[in-house]
Amino acid sequence: MKKMIMSLAAVTLPCAVFAGAYGEMFKNGNLRFDYTPQEISALEEQASTELSQNLNFLVSIPAEDRDFDNTVRALENAYTAYWFVPKNLSLLAYFHKDSAVREAAAALEPKGSQVKASVFSRKDVYRALKEFADTKPSLSHEDARLLIKWLERYERAGMALSGQDAAEYAKLNEERLAKITKYNVNLNNYKDELAVTRGELEGMSDTFINRLARTEDGKYIVTLKYPDYNPFMASAKSEKARKALQEKFARRGGKENVKLLEDTLELRRKQAALLGYKQYPDYVLPVRMAKNYQNLEKFLKNIQTKITPLAQAELNAYLKLKEEQTGKKAKEMTAWELPYWSNEYKKRNFQVDDEKIKEYFPVQTVIDGMFEVFGNLFGVTFTQTQLPVWHGDVIVYQIKDKKTDGLISNFYMDLFPRDGKYTHAATWSFVDRFELPDGTMQTPSVVIAANFTPAGNGVPPLLTHGEVETLFHEFGHVLQMSMASSKYATLTGDNVAWDYIETHSQLLENWAWQPEVLKKISSHYQTGEQLPDEMIASLVKSKNAGVAQGFIRQNFLGQFDVAAHAAQKRVDTTKLYSKMMKEITGIPMTAGTYPQASFGHIMSLTDPYDVGYYVYAWSLVIAEDIFSKFEEQGLFNEELGANLRTYIYTPGTVYDENEMVEKFLGRPYNDQAFLKNLGVMEK
Repeated sequence: MKKMIMSLAAVTLPCAVFAGAYGEMFKNGNLRFDYTPQEISALEEQASTELSQNLNFLVSIPAEDRDFDNTVRALENAYTAYWFVPKNLSLLAYFHKDSAVREAAAALEPKGSQVKASVFSRKDVYRALKEFADTKPSLSHEDARLLIKWLERYERAGMALSGQDAAEYAKLNEERLAKITKYNVNLNNYKDELAVTRGELEGMSDTFINRLARTEDGKYIVTLKYPDYNPFMASAKSEKARKALQEKFARRGGKENVKLLEDTLELRRKQAALLGYKQYPDYVLPVRMAKNYQNLEKFLKNIQTKITPLAQAELNAYLKLKEEQTGKKAKEMTAWELPYWSNEYKKRNFQVDDEKIKEYFPVQTVIDGMFEVFGNLFGVTFTQTQLPVWHGDVIVYQIKDKKTDGLISNFYMDLFPRDGKYTHAATWSFVDRFELPDGTMQTPSVVIAANFTPAGNGVPPLLTHGEVETLFHEFGHVLQMSMASSKYATLTGDNVAWDYIETHSQLLENWAWQPEVLKKISSHYQTGEQLPDEMIASLVKSKNAGVAQGFIRQNFLGQFDVAAHAAQKRVDTTKLYSKMMKEITGIPMTAGTYPQASFGHIMSLTDPYDVGYYVYAWSLVIAEDIFSKFEEQGLFNEELGANLRTYIYTPGTVYDENEMVEKFLGRPYNDQAFLKNLGVMEK
């Protein structure tokens, strides 16, 4: 009788899982954001307690009573109900209006990572999975995929280890998480700025200057935030001021972060060795599309070889322009000169003035046009709605299927900078789509957070074309996170192979360069005029201007990431960064700086960018191959768009990523479109 009750309880356990802390995050079916700092920490504690109780119950089930629902699905539900609590609430650290809430939320990210690590350190849960897997059950494709993913997670977390090795792995893991946490705290809290005179702002637009804060003695404050840093480095005529700002920018995070990074590299190497891997990349890559170190190294070196001649030609052109304008011999380009002279070259040779072009891109006009283009392509609609938000700047849209009017996701936009807010542009999901115990699907909630130039002095918020491209990029993530569909959260959202993760976003950037689209998304903020044809022609002509330099820098960062992680002994990252930057990009690292102290990608608590910065290039190769189909069959081909939604955006990781891409293309992907679009002519 006892055994029967236990089996019944195990089957019904998942029904109770989402009624606890997870359920407290919703009010009237929608996410709420009206938390006190105390409530935030209490909810995570409650969720953590519930997770332990559910896992303890799961492992107590006798082996002979195990089935898919009371073991694999019960684990999936228990973990999902916990993980979305700290994931959801910790995001408020990046943009909530209340500093006390931000502080409380920030504590959840490391706490959630620690609890997550503790889940994958439970040998009893791993044994339960193995007990069920060893029965060789007959499962549907989706259920079998879920079981494989869970076993993979535990085995990669060291659960196949025993005795002293297991204890050592757990100790290293704890140390690693602590150091990564401290690195990110240092980076997020780092503050510096440059006070400049009015004369040192020569070259900057009135719009830029008028929104700058002032010091008590009347100087202008240029911060290290991207809406300040990027335009200043591109347009300020004062080389002295640009050098001073770039030096500050390349010291973000502080010297302590250099040591924390190097300590973390050591810990990762030791963990990989315990698992039997020769080097850390050998541990990371088998679950990626790259599969192994040799494939990745070949990929990065091939791109370097193909792009270096173009990048060097660009560099030579900038040096020549500098000589012409300064009258001085220029043998080398510095990090504080490159943005300025590349921008000058673009303005001179392509008649592209970013500050002039942005007058045609009011934020709302761009958003409305973007919705029209991709709404038609993907068969969806976007309707502004009123839902709870964390700040008055936030706008919410509901994405619905055009045919059925079924709700696909809630989509939040938080686009402008403010104190205490995340300083980059990024997309996150608060919660992903998955099947709830009553058979309904959880509605995903996705947010774009950006730092576009806000309105000021009667001028509405305007976007540079680079920011338009960024918005299209992030919107690609929104659509993928919104549409990915499975019964299981583990197989939806951004849970795809990490070198596939940027495919959906980089693909949509292509439409930001199409004349037909540029017309739809432009309207001069004073006259209402669309972007003129001659400006469009110049802009499109400039598409690849400086792109090779951008790619070679990205390639350098990818190779630095791999080399630092592949080392067999402690790495002096400053020396390695300096050496590789000069060798690969031709640009020397600024003396006295340590840019790796702010290389947050490879020190993420939540995203696996360690041996992962290359994913932007890998994903782009796939994205360009996919876009070549639209170039052949029509940019607005709705049938092709439907296939894109079906094969690329909807499956999540229910199927192998290579298979999904091949189904859409009708063949394996290749780099021909990528190289052709960049201007590399293959022999």
